[in-house]
Amino acid sequence: MSGPREPTRARPQVPPWGFTAVVLGFLGGYVVASLLIALSGARANSAVANTVGIVGLWTGFVGVPVYLSRTKGTGRLSVDFGLRLGGPADLGLGLASGVASYLLVDGYAGLLKGAGDHANLGHEAQQLSGHGLGFGFVVFAATVVIGAPFAEELYFRGLTQPVLQRSLGGWGGLLATSVFFGFAHLGSNPIEAILPLAFFGAVLGLLAWRTGRLGPGIVAHMTFNGITVVALALSR
Repeated sequence: MSGPREPTRARPQVPPWGFTAVVLGFLGGYVVASLLIALSGARANSAVANTVGIVGLWTGFVGVPVYLSRTKGTGRLSVDFGLRLGGPADLGLGLASGVASYLLVDGYAGLLKGAGDHANLGHEAQQLSGHGLGFGFVVFAATVVIGAPFAEELYFRGLTQPVLQRSLGGWGGLLATSVFFGFAHLGSNPIEAILPLAFFGAVLGLLAWRTGRLGPGIVAHMTFNGITVVALALSR
């Protein structure tokens, strides 16, 4: 009996860049983020420090794909990395995937709590959002709901996943990217958060792989983060 069939990719071409680009995008973003935080002189975990740090990360997550597209690709992110939305169907698919993923992750958190594990899976988000519902929270909300999905999908599903799939095969690359996504988002969250984060990464990766476009995943990511932000606001 044969194994599971791999989804037909809408972007069959092999990316002309390799694992080095993936490493540079990740480490480069963290280096720039650290430098910007230091130069800002902002207090650790303040709204300014968190925002500056996230923007620094995006220089690597977005900057490397843009550079690669212009120097080794067509110069169009929509072609080289699938950064496009296919229309209402992609929008609906993204919304449904984002809501379903949030409900499953929330259910997982409930199971942990019911089993006596009091790990706070939302600790990182609570820390980044600061306290109260002031300007810092507004900045946090705009960052995670609008900016983060775009930058992270471009890096993780647009750049990283195709490179790893070329080396590890379709499902192997999807799994490796999902685990990478989970650990990259662990931050100050408990280790129990790895499973739901990796699961959500797998959903986003499957959307990109199945459609050949980042649009559905960006919408799903925005939806998931948006519900998280609303839940945080209602808890204050």
